Amino acid sequence: MDQLSVSAAAVSRSQVVRRTAVTQVPLNLVFFGPPGAGKGTQADRFAERHQIPKISTGDILRKAIQDGTRIGVLVHDTLQRGALVSDDLIISIVAERLDRPDTAKGFVLDGFPRTLPQAAALDALLAGRGGVHVIALVVHADEVIRRLADRGRHDDDAFVIKQRLAVYEHETAPVLEYYRRRKLVTVLDGNRPLDEVSEAIDAAVKDKMA
Repeated sequence: MDQLSVSAAAVSRSQVVRRTAVTQVPLNLVFFGPPGAGKGTQADRFAERHQIPKISTGDILRKAIQDGTRIGVLVHDTLQRGALVSDDLIISIVAERLDRPDTAKGFVLDGFPRTLPQAAALDALLAGRGGVHVIALVVHADEVIRRLADRGRHDDDAFVIKQRLAVYEHETAPVLEYYRRRKLVTVLDGNRPLDEVSEAIDAAVKDKMA
Protein backbone atom coordinates (compact mmCIF):
# COMPACT_ATOMS: atom_id res chain seq x y z
CA MET A 1 0.00 0.00 0.00
CA ASP A 2 2.84 2.35 0.87
CA GLN A 3 4.47 1.75 -2.52
CA LEU A 4 1.14 2.37 -4.27
CA SER A 5 0.64 5.57 -2.27
CA VAL A 6 4.12 6.78 -3.11
CA SER A 7 3.61 5.97 -6.82
CA ALA A 8 0.25 7.74 -6.88
CA ALA A 9 1.76 10.76 -5.21
CA ALA A 10 4.63 10.78 -7.70
CA VAL A 11 2.22 10.61 -10.66
CA SER A 12 0.12 13.37 -9.18
CA ARG A 13 3.17 15.58 -8.70
CA SER A 14 4.29 14.82 -12.25
CA GLN A 15 0.90 15.81 -13.66
CA VAL A 16 0.93 19.04 -11.68
CA VAL A 17 4.40 19.86 -12.97
CA ARG A 18 3.36 19.18 -16.57
CA ARG A 19 0.21 21.27 -16.24
CA THR A 20 2.18 24.10 -14.65
CA ALA A 21 4.80 23.94 -17.40
CA VAL A 22 2.11 24.14 -20.06
CA THR A 23 0.34 27.10 -18.48
CA GLN A 24 3.65 28.96 -18.02
CA VAL A 25 4.72 28.68 -21.65
CA PRO A 26 4.49 32.25 -22.98
CA LEU A 27 2.04 32.87 -25.79
CA ASN A 28 4.44 34.53 -28.22
CA LEU A 29 2.99 35.26 -31.64
CA VAL A 30 4.13 36.97 -34.81
CA PHE A 31 1.43 38.16 -37.19
CA PHE A 32 2.57 38.11 -40.79
CA GLY A 33 1.20 39.39 -44.06
CA PRO A 34 1.55 42.20 -46.60
CA PRO A 35 0.42 45.74 -45.75
CA GLY A 36 -3.37 45.76 -45.62
CA ALA A 37 -3.72 42.06 -44.83
CA GLY A 38 -5.51 42.87 -41.57
CA LYS A 39 -2.75 41.66 -39.28
CA GLY A 40 -2.89 44.82 -37.17
CA THR A 41 -6.63 44.44 -36.53
CA GLN A 42 -6.31 40.74 -35.80
CA ALA A 43 -3.31 41.35 -33.54
CA ASP A 44 -5.37 43.88 -31.56
CA ARG A 45 -8.22 41.40 -31.22
CA PHE A 46 -6.02 38.49 -30.20
CA ALA A 47 -4.06 40.55 -27.67
CA GLU A 48 -7.28 41.78 -26.06
CA ARG A 49 -8.83 38.31 -25.93
CA HIS A 50 -5.77 36.76 -24.33
CA GLN A 51 -4.69 39.71 -22.19
CA ILE A 52 -1.20 40.03 -23.61
CA PRO A 53 0.37 43.15 -25.12
CA LYS A 54 0.34 43.89 -28.82
CA ILE A 55 3.63 45.33 -30.01
CA SER A 56 3.41 47.16 -33.33
CA THR A 57 6.63 48.67 -34.60
CA GLY A 58 4.60 50.75 -37.04
CA ASP A 59 2.56 52.23 -34.19
CA ILE A 60 5.71 52.91 -32.18
CA LEU A 61 7.38 54.69 -35.08
CA ARG A 62 4.31 56.73 -36.04
CA LYS A 63 3.95 57.90 -32.44
CA ALA A 64 7.62 58.84 -32.38
CA ILE A 65 7.08 60.95 -35.51
CA GLN A 66 3.96 62.54 -34.04
CA ASP A 67 5.76 63.36 -30.78
CA GLY A 68 8.80 64.71 -32.64
CA THR A 69 11.25 62.47 -30.81
CA ARG A 70 14.81 61.82 -31.99
CA ILE A 71 13.73 58.46 -33.41
CA GLY A 72 10.74 60.10 -35.09
CA VAL A 73 12.96 62.58 -36.88
CA LEU A 74 15.30 59.79 -37.99
CA VAL A 75 12.59 57.59 -39.50
CA HIS A 76 10.17 60.20 -40.92
CA ASP A 77 11.63 60.39 -44.43
CA THR A 78 12.19 56.64 -44.58
CA LEU A 79 8.54 55.87 -43.83
CA GLN A 80 7.35 58.52 -46.27
CA ARG A 81 9.21 56.68 -49.03
CA GLY A 82 7.67 53.35 -48.02
CA ALA A 83 11.12 51.94 -47.24
CA LEU A 84 12.19 49.91 -44.22
CA VAL A 85 13.80 51.44 -41.14
CA SER A 86 17.29 50.12 -40.38
CA ASP A 87 17.52 46.73 -38.70
CA ASP A 88 19.64 48.04 -35.83
CA LEU A 89 17.11 50.69 -34.87
CA ILE A 90 14.08 48.41 -35.09
CA ILE A 91 15.80 45.61 -33.17
CA SER A 92 16.76 47.98 -30.37
CA ILE A 93 13.17 49.26 -30.13
CA VAL A 94 11.74 45.73 -29.97
CA ALA A 95 14.39 44.53 -27.51
CA GLU A 96 13.51 47.33 -25.13
CA ARG A 97 9.79 46.61 -25.42
CA LEU A 98 10.15 42.85 -24.90
CA ASP A 99 12.17 43.51 -21.75
CA ARG A 100 9.15 45.02 -19.99
CA PRO A 101 7.34 42.91 -17.35
CA ASP A 102 4.00 42.81 -19.19
CA THR A 103 5.47 40.50 -21.86
CA ALA A 104 6.19 37.68 -19.39
CA LYS A 105 3.03 35.76 -20.36
CA GLY A 106 3.45 36.44 -24.04
CA PHE A 107 2.90 39.09 -26.69
CA VAL A 108 1.76 39.67 -30.25
CA LEU A 109 4.26 41.19 -32.67
CA ASP A 110 2.88 43.15 -35.62
CA GLY A 111 5.40 44.42 -38.16
CA PHE A 112 8.44 42.62 -36.76
CA PRO A 113 10.51 40.83 -37.91
CA ARG A 114 10.57 42.16 -41.46
CA THR A 115 14.04 41.03 -42.49
CA LEU A 116 16.17 37.95 -41.90
CA PRO A 117 18.57 39.80 -39.53
CA GLN A 118 15.54 40.90 -37.49
CA ALA A 119 14.29 37.30 -37.36
CA ALA A 120 17.68 36.09 -36.13
CA ALA A 121 17.73 38.85 -33.51
CA LEU A 122 14.25 37.85 -32.31
CA ASP A 123 15.45 34.25 -31.90
CA ALA A 124 18.23 35.53 -29.66
CA LEU A 125 15.89 37.78 -27.68
CA LEU A 126 13.52 34.87 -27.03
CA ALA A 127 16.12 32.30 -25.99
CA GLY A 128 14.54 30.52 -23.03
CA ARG A 129 11.22 32.31 -23.52
CA GLY A 130 9.34 29.71 -25.57
CA GLY A 131 10.05 30.87 -29.11
CA VAL A 132 7.26 32.07 -31.40
CA HIS A 133 4.35 30.87 -33.48
CA VAL A 134 3.71 32.66 -36.78
CA ILE A 135 0.27 33.45 -38.16
CA ALA A 136 0.47 34.36 -41.84
CA LEU A 137 -2.57 36.04 -43.34
CA VAL A 138 -2.92 35.66 -47.11
CA VAL A 139 -4.96 38.29 -48.97
CA HIS A 140 -5.43 38.83 -52.71
CA ALA A 141 -3.31 41.68 -54.12
CA ASP A 142 -6.31 43.66 -55.37
CA GLU A 143 -7.95 43.38 -51.94
CA VAL A 144 -4.76 44.62 -50.29
CA ILE A 145 -4.67 47.69 -52.53
CA ARG A 146 -8.38 48.39 -51.94
CA ARG A 147 -8.00 48.13 -48.16
CA LEU A 148 -4.98 50.40 -48.04
CA ALA A 149 -6.63 52.97 -50.29
CA ASP A 150 -9.81 52.92 -48.17
CA ARG A 151 -7.80 53.32 -44.98
CA GLY A 152 -6.72 56.77 -46.12
CA ARG A 153 -3.61 57.05 -43.98
CA HIS A 154 -1.09 59.69 -45.11
CA ASP A 155 1.49 57.01 -45.97
CA ASP A 156 -1.06 55.03 -48.01
CA ASP A 157 -1.11 56.91 -51.33
CA ALA A 158 -0.91 54.84 -54.52
CA PHE A 159 2.84 55.17 -55.00
CA VAL A 160 3.67 54.29 -51.40
CA ILE A 161 1.25 51.34 -51.47
CA LYS A 162 3.03 49.84 -54.47
CA GLN A 163 6.42 50.56 -52.92
CA ARG A 164 5.47 48.90 -49.63
CA LEU A 165 4.17 45.80 -51.43
CA ALA A 166 7.40 45.60 -53.43
CA VAL A 167 9.47 45.91 -50.27
CA TYR A 168 7.39 43.20 -48.62
CA GLU A 169 7.91 40.78 -51.49
CA HIS A 170 11.62 41.49 -51.75
CA GLU A 171 12.68 41.65 -48.10
CA THR A 172 9.92 40.34 -45.88
CA ALA A 173 8.57 37.29 -47.70
CA PRO A 174 11.87 35.43 -47.15
CA VAL A 175 11.31 35.78 -43.41
CA LEU A 176 8.12 33.77 -43.75
CA GLU A 177 10.10 31.04 -45.49
CA TYR A 178 12.65 31.19 -42.64
CA TYR A 179 9.90 30.28 -40.18
CA ARG A 180 8.16 27.89 -42.56
CA ARG A 181 11.26 25.70 -42.75
CA ARG A 182 11.07 25.36 -38.96
CA LYS A 183 7.37 24.43 -39.13
CA LEU A 184 6.33 27.46 -37.09
CA VAL A 185 3.88 28.93 -39.60
CA THR A 186 0.11 28.64 -39.90
CA VAL A 187 -1.24 30.17 -43.11
CA LEU A 188 -4.80 31.51 -42.95
CA ASP A 189 -7.14 33.09 -45.48
CA GLY A 190 -7.33 36.78 -44.62
CA ASN A 191 -10.01 37.50 -47.21
CA ARG A 192 -12.74 36.16 -44.93
CA PRO A 193 -14.84 38.29 -42.52
CA LEU A 194 -13.02 39.55 -39.42
CA ASP A 195 -14.78 37.25 -36.95
CA GLU A 196 -14.08 34.17 -39.03
CA VAL A 197 -10.40 35.05 -39.27
CA SER A 198 -10.27 35.64 -35.50
CA GLU A 199 -11.80 32.24 -34.82
CA ALA A 200 -9.37 30.57 -37.21
CA ILE A 201 -6.44 32.23 -35.44
CA ASP A 202 -7.59 31.03 -32.01
CA ALA A 203 -8.05 27.50 -33.32
CA ALA A 204 -4.60 27.52 -34.94
CA VAL A 205 -2.89 28.76 -31.79
CA LYS A 206 -4.70 26.22 -29.63
CA ASP A 207 -3.53 23.48 -31.96
CA LYS A 208 0.06 24.72 -31.88
CA MET A 209 0.10 24.97 -28.09
CA ALA A 210 -1.43 21.52 -27.54
